[in-house]
Amino acid sequence: MPILRYFLSVTTGLVFQAWLSYAQPLQVHPATIVEYDGALFMPYHETPVEVSYFTDPGIARRSPSQVTILKKKLEACTALFSQDSLLRSPRGLKVTYRGTVLPPPAIQTGQKSIMASFETALYTTLARDSAPAWEATPDARVTIWFNNPAKLAGSPVINDIYVEPRTTGDFFGHPEMDRISAPYRIVAVKNNTLPFFLPVTREDFVLTLISYFQSSIEKTEKTGNRLPTATVHDTPHQKREDGRVKFYNDLEKIRKMDPELADKLMQAYLEAGVPGAGNGQGGSGQGSGQGSGQVDQNIVLNSWREAVRKLKTEMNAMSPTERKSQAWWSSTEETNVSGLTYPGASGSRPLVRINRALIDPTLAPSSIQLMVVEWSMVPGTGFSETTGYNLAFGTLSHLSTEENLWIPLFRLSDQ
Repeated sequence: MPILRYFLSVTTGLVFQAWLSYAQPLQVHPATIVEYDGALFMPYHETPVEVSYFTDPGIARRSPSQVTILKKKLEACTALFSQDSLLRSPRGLKVTYRGTVLPPPAIQTGQKSIMASFETALYTTLARDSAPAWEATPDARVTIWFNNPAKLAGSPVINDIYVEPRTTGDFFGHPEMDRISAPYRIVAVKNNTLPFFLPVTREDFVLTLISYFQSSIEKTEKTGNRLPTATVHDTPHQKREDGRVKFYNDLEKIRKMDPELADKLMQAYLEAGVPGAGNGQGGSGQGSGQGSGQVDQNIVLNSWREAVRKLKTEMNAMSPTERKSQAWWSSTEETNVSGLTYPGASGSRPLVRINRALIDPTLAPSSIQLMVVEWSMVPGTGFSETTGYNLAFGTLSHLSTEENLWIPLFRLSDQ
């Protein structure tokens, strides 16, 4: 670590500890209640720390020895956090530590390593009926995800394709990232030279979209162009409502790539459902439920077919060089169906896939090959006072500067 970073880390930690000592003198009674911004707090109350561990039963039966090794590493996390000077004897906060050995992902990826998480949660101590109380969810938290590559990115654009996170800084030698489509900042930790992400070409992205829509068409056509089979508990109204919900969900996927097409489909859908609109399929008379379902499916199928046609036209217009270049994408692009833009366009980001090679299947399942530290706030955010909820926010923020916590924690990584 650079000397300047080390000096700032130590200095900031000492200043914050002095700040806490000044704000919370030992002479004040633990039951003292303080009002701030219309709420009542107990900033001097001492609350016992809560520690819990949970292991997925399936993983525990299948790999008991590996789970035992991984649990010891979660216990090491508890020791590092609980012994840090900021959390050793917290006042005005309830601190909980929760280690979890997670079940395997629902979608099989071939990953053999075991996933886990460790959460440090801070709850500001409130006063209710002159007694300490806490909200149901933490006011500030930091979660460390082990061997869970999906936490490196936000929501996928389609399938396993993501908007590339933006690197926002350095955290003790590891990149701090903004995942763009996810609310919390992360720090990504690995002990190899492999890239976190692999670029997606324009051709790859368009073909993925075409495959998605064609697959949706085939699945819908196999149903005989009908709504899903109703149960004895379904009513005509419920069947029509289910069709509407499905249509709106599909429409939002199309709107992400072609807002103009989505607007036209919505207009056609509304007209089809109006009595006497001239198409003979809407209305509220006898059999309107079946007609409405037919209209729903036809509109969805036609929208997917139109999307496929436009996507093929778009790709055919690309040069061989363009097809092999990395895709840049924006959710607000309106000139095409795919949402692709030229590189560096305002509001757009490169498209990537998470590098599956980050998790080596030849290593022991309990080995920690990847850490993703997820913050409920931007690390290092400054707070000028500890009053009210700022006590939790400020403590977590200053926790991000503790070199004696993070360097040993990152050494838990095995690869």
